[in-house]
Amino acid sequence: MWLLVCLVLAELVVGCNEDRKELKTEIERGKALFIRNGCTVCHGESGWGDGKIATSLRPPPRDFRERGSYKNGSDQASIARTIEKGVPGTSMPGYPHLVTADRRLIAVYIYSLQK
Repeated sequence: MWLLVCLVLAELVVGCNEDRKELKTEIERGKALFIRNGCTVCHGESGWGDGKIATSLRPPPRDFRERGSYKNGSDQASIARTIEKGVPGTSMPGYPHLVTADRRLIAVYIYSLQK
């Protein structure tokens, strides 16, 4: 019985490590898409809202670390929707031309920046 319990626990640990590796890979892929699609120009390399043109934008771009600063929700699905549709009344355009999987990966990256 003890051996069975140990085997089950070992499988859980291995599964958790694989899940963490997969999440890390998704975050890295999302960050690459964030950079490739020009998000850093407004939001900055680290997503702090300090991009090259941030000071010229009104309202200023979001600091993704601050969960309370999200206008349309701070969960991954809401972030992906905001990427698709943009934010009316701001400089945040929609990116409906990005495939759903890419918007989701960018959302995973942005979500990872939250405190």
